[in-house]
Amino acid sequence: MLKAEHICRSYGAHKAVDDVTISIEDGLITVVIGESGSGKSTLVRILSYIERPDSGKVILNDREIVRSMVRAQRRTVQLVMQDAASSLDPHQSAQQILDEPLKLLMKMDKDTRRKRITELSDMVQFPRDKLCNKVSEMSGGQQKRLCIARALATEPQFIIFDESFSGLDVTLRSQVLNMLKDLQSRLKTGFLIITHDLDTAMFMADRIYVMRNGKIVERLDKPKSLLDFKSDYAKELVRAAEYKRQALQNRKEE
Repeated sequence: MLKAEHICRSYGAHKAVDDVTISIEDGLITVVIGESGSGKSTLVRILSYIERPDSGKVILNDREIVRSMVRAQRRTVQLVMQDAASSLDPHQSAQQILDEPLKLLMKMDKDTRRKRITELSDMVQFPRDKLCNKVSEMSGGQQKRLCIARALATEPQFIIFDESFSGLDVTLRSQVLNMLKDLQSRLKTGFLIITHDLDTAMFMADRIYVMRNGKIVERLDKPKSLLDFKSDYAKELVRAAEYKRQALQNRKEE
């Protein structure tokens, strides 16, 4: 299990994360939802060891993560960022990007790496004939699949997706989310999905945390309906999502 216990993080007078406690369980999909500025991305940076909290603990498998342990835990918790292009070297091929963690972190020999790269590309439905293409030659969807394949390369216990599906068109987002659900079911990897999109949260989540102004305002286990939300803020998000769906429907009918 990956846990944040009473995490606080401030930037000057602004409390980005204020006494947050959440649990990401093995083999389940946990979602944190909230509007921009709610503190979600700061929480991600703390859970993925990019920065340290002012107070509180990050605990992995019953051990508090301290600075001396961070490098050793990089294999265990992987991060897929929002902007795929900015997290990939545009001059490298897909094969080179996938080969690096297999060589440096997994210590695989060349033949084993070659076989594993093919397996990873198939897992995320990345076309084999594009493995030699440079990142700059790929579509946005291919770049996103490559980022997911790279995260899977180290056989992590947890993968964090930080607004990783925003910017994708509706069809492509549906394809990626269905692929991830199937992967998670087969691999039993724990997923933490950070999103502002309520539909994504409801489709993917075993557990939802609602975050506002740096605080967790609601936790919902095994969500089945939008009516399950109880907090006033979550109900606001539900109304906004329903308004957006109605506006899109009206636009289609015009």
